[in-house]
Amino acid sequence: MDAALDEETRRLLPLLPAFVAVAEVEQVTLAAAMLRAPQPTVSRAVARVGEVLGVPVVERRGRGIRLTDAGRALLPHARQALAALGAGVDAVRSREALARGTLSVAFQTSLGESVVPALIKEFLADHPAVRFTMTQGARRSCLDALDAGEADIALVSRLVPAPAGREILTLFQEPLVLIVPAGHELASRPGATLREAARSTFITLKHGFGLRGTVDALCAAAGVRPTIGFEGEDLHTVRGLVAAGLGVSVLPPARQPVHDVVEIRLDEPVPSRDIGAAWSPDNTSPTLAAFVEMLRAGVVDTGTPDGGAPVR
Repeated sequence: MDAALDEETRRLLPLLPAFVAVAEVEQVTLAAAMLRAPQPTVSRAVARVGEVLGVPVVERRGRGIRLTDAGRALLPHARQALAALGAGVDAVRSREALARGTLSVAFQTSLGESVVPALIKEFLADHPAVRFTMTQGARRSCLDALDAGEADIALVSRLVPAPAGREILTLFQEPLVLIVPAGHELASRPGATLREAARSTFITLKHGFGLRGTVDALCAAAGVRPTIGFEGEDLHTVRGLVAAGLGVSVLPPARQPVHDVVEIRLDEPVPSRDIGAAWSPDNTSPTLAAFVEMLRAGVVDTGTPDGGAPVR
């Protein structure tokens, strides 16, 4: 592109909105109303396009006007230039909205120790100005917060099949193990069945927690109905009750060894639970879109000894 053409392009750019509007409606008065500009200003802009090009781009036709051959040749390129500029403006606005955005995350309590902090840290590395608001609790309360519009995204277990009206993404499969008190009859064994474990009192999370639903499903599949001695609201409490010798439980592996607790492989059924994200497809937040894009792109470290099995 030579200097003369550069100069022509520079002079034409501010005139293109008026030219395109007039070309589309073939009337200066209506085009001026569309642009919210004085009619003489629009007329001068269209005439100026012809002066810059050295050839008229419109001609009179009765009470209206029509494009000349030169105008018809210019029109698609003018539209393309305005569309490209509009896309650039949208990109800047989206970036600004993302940079200044807030993301509300609801997550079940068991993910708060390692998974959620790792996700937030990774996201903030690329989007340091984004603010997070967080609520934690049972799986059901997290999904209720999503339904009520109080959360942009919920990070919970047991999202397969997807809840009605929700987009989901499975992040990984988390292994589960049987935990027993040191000195328990199963503590010296490398593995046990759920039927063998059910001879002892069970300690579980309360109803509404995702892990409770998983354990109940595992017990039903194994054909056992264990005696539930205690119901907790977090994994630390459940492990503490097991350590005190009050029963056994099925939990994700601990990140660090727990005193007076032994983890045993469950041989039948082999247990795991899906961990994933759910959000509303109607939520158009650019911050949410960027967060979901990050989730789709990476493998999440569960913080458990084997890291969990990633799902692509």
